[in-house]
Amino acid sequence: MDFFDKLGNLAKNIGDKATDAIEISKLNGKISAEKSAIDEKLKAIGEIYYQKHLGGAADDPEVAELFAGIDGHHGTIAEIQAEIERVRAETAAKQQAEQSSVPEPEFKVSQEEEEAQPCPACGAALGDGAKFCPECGAKIIAPAPENKFCPECGEMVAFSAKFCGACGHRFE
Repeated sequence: MDFFDKLGNLAKNIGDKATDAIEISKLNGKISAEKSAIDEKLKAIGEIYYQKHLGGAADDPEVAELFAGIDGHHGTIAEIQAEIERVRAETAAKQQAEQSSVPEPEFKVSQEEEEAQPCPACGAALGDGAKFCPECGAKIIAPAPENKFCPECGEMVAFSAKFCGACGHRFE
């Protein structure tokens, strides 16, 4: 039983430590929230005094140097924003110049594409034996051919013919 008592005490100690750690974490969270509230108040005070500085009010000697530093930072920000606009304008001008100087690519149309049947739905060129349009997906119903060639003599005969008119070959 001594082993199980020790095991129980160990589990209790671990549980107590975990509970303590959770409680301490909650309290540290509350401290952080209070510090954030203080920082917000200090920021608001600083903004009030800075607005007074911008309005021409006499500055305390203690904060005049800080205000001068803030003014310098605002000037630097304005310079950086002007540089951003300059870079954007240069990039836009380059792109426009490149687009106007690049000739439109010439696409060579193969003889097959020139002779290809157009899709009845969208007009895209269809390949031989296409059952669906590669552009719009429309189902293609192939028209019945008007003529065929006789395998015996090579004469062109009507597709519906049952016999070749030149050699008499029977079509099955």
